[in-house]
Amino acid sequence: NVSVDAQGKVFWNQQEVDQPQLEQRIAEAAQQEPQPELHLRADRDVRYERVAEVMAAAQHGGLGKIGFITEPKH
Repeated sequence: NVSVDAQGKVFWNQQEVDQPQLEQRIAEAAQQEPQPELHLRADRDVRYERVAEVMAAAQHGGLGKIGFITEPKH
């Protein structure tokens, strides 16, 4: 699970990571068999550009399956 908060900070399984750490964890996950699906959750106030950067890192790192987690409006 990867999440991006309103300030653009990235979290891997609820632990904050910087870009090199994110790329390392993606690379490790891409080596697993079967390859896991990356679940991406982004705060509604984060810039789309930041979400796109995380998606690009996942694809560049070899993760082909990306699922988006959304929360319904109340």
